[in-house]
Amino acid sequence: MKRTVKQISLILIAVLTTLNLTAQSYRSFTTDKVAFNSTGTYYTLPKTELIFKVKVEKTQENKGVFADYAYMIGAKNIIINDAVKYSIKDIEIYTRPIGDNENIYYLNTIKDVKVNKTPEGALLSIGDVDAKHNPKSHCHSTKKETTIVPTQTIETSPIYEQKLLKQGQLDAMPNLTAEQAVKEIQELREQQIDVLSGSVDGTFMNNSIEYMYKQLDKIIDGYVSLFVGETLSETLEYTFTLCPEKPLISEEDLLLGIFKFSEEEGVMSLNTNSSAPVVTVKIHSLNTTKEYEKIEEQKKKDDKLQKLIDKKGVGVYYRIPESVELSIELGGRKYYKSTQISQFGVVSYMMDSPNKIIFKHQTGALKFVE
Repeated sequence: MKRTVKQISLILIAVLTTLNLTAQSYRSFTTDKVAFNSTGTYYTLPKTELIFKVKVEKTQENKGVFADYAYMIGAKNIIINDAVKYSIKDIEIYTRPIGDNENIYYLNTIKDVKVNKTPEGALLSIGDVDAKHNPKSHCHSTKKETTIVPTQTIETSPIYEQKLLKQGQLDAMPNLTAEQAVKEIQELREQQIDVLSGSVDGTFMNNSIEYMYKQLDKIIDGYVSLFVGETLSETLEYTFTLCPEKPLISEEDLLLGIFKFSEEEGVMSLNTNSSAPVVTVKIHSLNTTKEYEKIEEQKKKDDKLQKLIDKKGVGVYYRIPESVELSIELGGRKYYKSTQISQFGVVSYMMDSPNKIIFKHQTGALKFVE
């Protein structure tokens, strides 16, 4: 016969209140119940911070100095105005734990107990735990990342007019005109024909011929860019962080802004004075902790249990994280991640004090109990 949540919670409370707490080697208390001269350590429960890594392509179009004379070389698709455009190429979503200042507890170690904590101040393990049960965490650093640092630049075209001058290819003609540039292009193409026909003085291997031809082609492209213009592309990467709070109604989706973006201005932080659209993330809770929440509410209503906790404490507090789906819809694309958010779940506790206990670094959930 199936038991209701209320029946299960009442049975659990009855078991908890009858436990023998006198032989426990450690106890946890809320910060207002810490006894004077207690020996132990403070710990926090972890919260989940969301990290968004945004990859943006910046395309810059530069008008050529001889754009008005492009007809002289029969060029098409000419850049007629300088312009900059931005487009989002990818959004990667990560999570990492941070300390929860609203859930800090004191672990009173009555006996000599080994306690390991995470860099964020949360419990990682209690007791003598070997390395295979308690591996080092590989999560992201907890250092706050606050966005907008371009990391990589890639040029799509090899040469443009400024490079041509710097490389000395126009030194002989500092006052170059469109007519002279056309003549240079014609002469360079004639040299390419000579290279391919073998009429160039000397004997060359095939790879040397190929190299000479490509070098001439590269110089020609530089002169052509004086007419058609140049397109440069950069890949920029930005990082934004967000620590969402649990919604009052867990069944409703949560929409939170991450950053602003427009094709003309690119990526900006939310506090930027711009009318650019805000890019939002939708957080959809799967309500995986709904039944646990009902049990915890029943335990809070039991006066006998609460008086016992106030006097004797509990073994340890821990998180039961909530499973969620994160999604961002932008420009016809959807960026998605299924994960867990600690603060959307439930804070629970163990009344007894196991000899060995391990917690999940990312969420604070129970991982192993001896």
